[in-house]
Amino acid sequence: MMIIKALLVAALLGSSSLSMAYDFKCIHEKDTVPPLDQQADQWFQQARALSQKRPADWSKVAELYQQAVEKGHWKAMHNLAELYLRGDGVTRDTNKAIDLYLKMTQLQVPLGYYDMSVMTQRGVGVIQSDKEAMLFLIKAADLGTPQAQTRIGYIYIYDKKNYPVGLGYLKCAEKQDYADAAYKLGSYYEVVDENYPVSMHYYQRAAALGEPKGAMEIKKVFEKGLHDYSKNLNLAKAYDDISSRFYKKPDLRLPNLAKDLPLPPHPIQGYHADKDINWKPTGRDDDY
Repeated sequence: MMIIKALLVAALLGSSSLSMAYDFKCIHEKDTVPPLDQQADQWFQQARALSQKRPADWSKVAELYQQAVEKGHWKAMHNLAELYLRGDGVTRDTNKAIDLYLKMTQLQVPLGYYDMSVMTQRGVGVIQSDKEAMLFLIKAADLGTPQAQTRIGYIYIYDKKNYPVGLGYLKCAEKQDYADAAYKLGSYYEVVDENYPVSMHYYQRAAALGEPKGAMEIKKVFEKGLHDYSKNLNLAKAYDDISSRFYKKPDLRLPNLAKDLPLPPHPIQGYHADKDINWKPTGRDDDY
């Protein structure tokens, strides 16, 4: 079975002209995924709601996902595969998980290529191969998967030292509301570029998207007065409270965070170290 799957993997990769090219083009996942059947999506949403209850009826969740899968619902394929990997509501079966991931790739679903990258990197259900895992990852990024774009962006920045391409990947993922990409942008601008107000912007963006580490970074800055910012214990406590809320409610999102708890300009760099000290954010996509 593993040999058959390895051959299918090779066929999928061989049919793609994949390379870590430097002419990066930002593609969003929503523009490449296949449409979802409405009935299947209703079953998927029911399964999602049931999965969040405690205790969850995993057998019913798996049944609903399977119904959706039979109508080509790629999100249900991804979630059902996870159930097979964990053995929740179904008998644990790595081969069935791989089958679902491969079906996603056959449908040209970006997330399926990312899933196969993870499995191939780990050698779970298929032959382990760093090269093929990277090819799957690149294909996923090219089709717009923010998880893959974030991973490749990180590689370009910290392994290849190609900052423009790496930032292009990370910013593309962040524009898809992917919290980890926003957090990694915050880290880059803090540690590598030392553009502290831009770093704070992305940490705040990560927090708004549900990443508690983003809130904690802001809390730390104003609690300790780091990077020449003045201490602001009220602001530090507010972001500490936000971080705690995320741990209690992981699905929480705060789209108005920048307006509700605005950050002050940096005393030297203003709101952007590469712009005039009097520049202020306009709210446009190209501000940062």
